[in-house]
Amino acid sequence: CYGLMSVTIPDSVTSIENWVFSGCSSLTSIEVGKGNTKYSSEAGVLFDKNKTTLIQFPNGKSGHYTIPDSVTSIEDGAFSGCRSLTSIEVGEGHLQYSSENGVLFNKNKTTLIQFPNGKRGHYTIPDSVTGIGMGAFEGCSSLTSVTISNKVTIIEDWTFWGCSSLASVIIPDRVTRLWTETFEGCSSLTNII
Repeated sequence: CYGLMSVTIPDSVTSIENWVFSGCSSLTSIEVGKGNTKYSSEAGVLFDKNKTTLIQFPNGKSGHYTIPDSVTSIEDGAFSGCRSLTSIEVGEGHLQYSSENGVLFNKNKTTLIQFPNGKRGHYTIPDSVTGIGMGAFEGCSSLTSVTISNKVTIIEDWTFWGCSSLASVIIPDRVTRLWTETFEGCSSLTNII
């Protein structure tokens, strides 16, 4: 649904599966009926009713986004396909998450959760990171190179899927397993060390 720009979830909807809005590249707003007992929205972003789970950030929204302090979990693929998202931030006092230079991490910065699709150029993963989450760089078509911390041991599913400008990657010695389709769609990738 490339042309879909906004959607309103009616009060009657009680279940929304992951990846429902995947590929809706023009979607800038997801609104929820005020009487819906399962879901809510804020600034066009889809949450569960209590705003503790961030379900979907619309693919067409651009710029900077600050995750509300109430959020304790983020659904898989919540930021997938958000090509114009350049920065994800959380407040310093957030209990579950942290951010650095617009990149989303778990609270103690041991897991890189999401690199915004709209960031460009080279990125160096901080030394505190030991794991890279599922799809963390998925669709980052302007990412040209990445330096992976020597402390990283886990690179999960679809980590660099669709990073079409990524030319080379150095896998640290401590990585013991690469998961499914780690480099799928990396059409410029010529060298993996």
